[in-house]
Amino acid sequence: MDYQGRKAQANLGKHLTYHQESCPQATQDVHENTKNRDWTIDNFGYGPMNPDFPNDEFWEQKADIFHTSIEEAKSARCGNCAAFDQTWKVMCCIGKGIGTDEEPYVDPRKVIMKANIGYCQLFKFKCSGERTCDAWVHGGPITDECLPKKKYNQEETDVNSEMGEIIEQLHDASNKHKNQAVRLASLKENM
Repeated sequence: MDYQGRKAQANLGKHLTYHQESCPQATQDVHENTKNRDWTIDNFGYGPMNPDFPNDEFWEQKADIFHTSIEEAKSARCGNCAAFDQTWKVMCCIGKGIGTDEEPYVDPRKVIMKANIGYCQLFKFKCSGERTCDAWVHGGPITDECLPKKKYNQEETDVNSEMGEIIEQLHDASNKHKNQAVRLASLKENM
């Protein structure tokens, strides 16, 4: 049975329980998503509202909570939180909730990529990878990638080689990633 078609089964004594594959409600219902997001803002300091705008007060509060510097607090984002789900299934659900390819005025892929959207497994809402909250957990995001993380205590030549490989991969990706590849290539040349 293929990945999308599988149903999780758990043998509980004499009973067999099936888990239906379905999308989280907040990925399909903007009212549910907004309710959960607003609750997280009020109870766990989800924000900042605009991550591109300097908000010293917001980041000072986060630094105080974690007893750290503002710079270190700014490194703890939803995009690298262990509860930030960007698995294939969840991303399809998010896209389906935004719109479909049949609606020419809606392009869910552009919205998802531009905002770096994922699904918060802790608070059950779609969130931006550039934001954070008081419940941030190290080790994310959740993806379908099964490869172990590489260790980055490598020799400089290994790092340069890997950076070159990443640059080539990014050149084959979206425009956003192409711009990142150009920036990364420039940084590599200045090393």
